[in-house]
Amino acid sequence: MEENTVDHRLPERLFATDRFPRHRLNIYSRPNILAFVRHVLRYSPAFGKIRESSFRKLFDLPTRQIPVSCKLIDNLLSRQLLCNQEYTLWSVFGKDPLRFSLEEFGTISGLNCGVFPEGYEAPDHNRKGSNKQKVAHKDPLWQKIIGKYNNITIAELAAELENDKQMDEWRRIRLALIIIVDKVLIASQQIHRRTLRYVHMLEDVMLSLNSPRSVNLSCTPYAA
Repeated sequence: MEENTVDHRLPERLFATDRFPRHRLNIYSRPNILAFVRHVLRYSPAFGKIRESSFRKLFDLPTRQIPVSCKLIDNLLSRQLLCNQEYTLWSVFGKDPLRFSLEEFGTISGLNCGVFPEGYEAPDHNRKGSNKQKVAHKDPLWQKIIGKYNNITIAELAAELENDKQMDEWRRIRLALIIIVDKVLIASQQIHRRTLRYVHMLEDVMLSLNSPRSVNLSCTPYAA
């Protein structure tokens, strides 16, 4: 069977075989920052806590040897099948269906991909007043973890984490987690910046380290 021939045994494709998404890929994740975090926090109690959490398997990935293949990701997304399965991507590789779901993501990353805690509400970005990022610098927890500035980047936080030898462990582990989440797991900007919602999750850091809340699949693979 030719590659572009429709196989009627499979579900309908999201895109026609000769059509492709027009938007650029949103591939802003930088897994190599994990090696930086490991180096900066080596032998520290903060890194010990991270290694005992659901984030531990991330540091077993050979991140410097696994570059992101945008062409592969684009092909997987372009060849998607329309399937009624939540948190599951079915694609066509050659003539065979290929699955990548939350289960595979959890196996690779080691993150807790179970059900959310009772009472947890997913953020509604369309709700009026839901975007408080512009006034994040006024938030008490933000000021305690990030500082008094709203436009500080992840790169600047990483430099502070590396160079401030007097930083206490309470703040060190929280900055490290912000860097991991906003630059590796849920990177949504070319210039990585911290997100107020994720800062709020760090109020109880042990809960954040092991909760399914650390996995958020709301980011789109294509930039708008």
